[in-house]
Amino acid sequence: MNTATLKTSLAMLALSTVIASGAASADSAISLPAASADVTPLASPAQTSAITIEINRTLLPVTAYQAQNGDVTMLPLRAVAEQLGYSVKWSQADRSATISKDGVSAAVKTTVEEYAVNGISASLPVAPEMTKGQLHVPAAFIENALHASVAINAGAVSITTQAQDAQQPDQPVQQQSAQSNGVITAIHESDKYASVLIQGIGPDGLVLNVSEDTIYQRADGTKLQWSDLQLGMTVQADHSLAMTLSLPPQTPTYAITVLDTELPGELLGTAGTVEEIRTNKQGHISYVVKGQGLTDLSQDEIVLQSSADTAIVDKEGKPVEQSSIKQGTKVIGFYQPEMTKSLPAISQAVKIVVEAELPSEQ
Repeated sequence: MNTATLKTSLAMLALSTVIASGAASADSAISLPAASADVTPLASPAQTSAITIEINRTLLPVTAYQAQNGDVTMLPLRAVAEQLGYSVKWSQADRSATISKDGVSAAVKTTVEEYAVNGISASLPVAPEMTKGQLHVPAAFIENALHASVAINAGAVSITTQAQDAQQPDQPVQQQSAQSNGVITAIHESDKYASVLIQGIGPDGLVLNVSEDTIYQRADGTKLQWSDLQLGMTVQADHSLAMTLSLPPQTPTYAITVLDTELPGELLGTAGTVEEIRTNKQGHISYVVKGQGLTDLSQDEIVLQSSADTAIVDKEGKPVEQSSIKQGTKVIGFYQPEMTKSLPAISQAVKIVVEAELPSEQ
């Protein structure tokens, strides 16, 4: 090997050593994330600059951001909910959060475009997402599920509760509660919450969410217990003005007053359509109702025998004429558990709620 070739080889070797040394040094300067079972994703590329959050004139130390090309404002759930007086419980197992206060329990889940309030689901414009270790939800969730007013302006989010709204200058003071009457069509109770459905079934009703502070009583002021409430009772509910936008809507309830003069015992119920009206020789009227049983023991088809003691009311519990029940009328019938073994079964009607009436033919 000649001298020139040897010098060239040595030079190349030295250069390779320098490059390798520099690469090793650069690798040692990189901070790798520690292994974790829960790696939190960073903010999505669609997010813009931070947006300040104010709740009832208090500036929060956290910020919001806009996602979906600026169409949706995302708010940090825990900070906002706790400032509004809610408790927040995070479940790492399914990456969901449960928010509760005054008998209302709402739940959201990361990457799922819906939420639930006391078990009833509703949709969200976008799914909640983890950003820098915090669960963020669309502003619609704060407004619809947590009963707060959300105003979004350039660079700022202002959240107010109704109590605060009433104190704003130049604004009329608003009544903080409302009353709704109706017949109980369902009673739900679980470890997390309890509620009563009135004014119909399914999406047509109103869910009264109760808490340990809810008062139960008769019209004369006699105290009752939660366990005294029964299917078919006509009640008056004192509840919050705030309602969810779900179907049926839900509202925190302060007091439930039973309006029936005599408390009915345990009743069964069937919601459906009057298929046939029968009149016997004595002039007593019976209604063949076909639809959906309201309890496990209720019938999907039942013959309801009416009498002078049968209450016929509208969905708010107001008396209506018996003549308002025609073939094709939608009703909710409440009746005694004692039934004949015939098909369909026959039972004594205690209360019939007239929901709707088909237009009569001209």
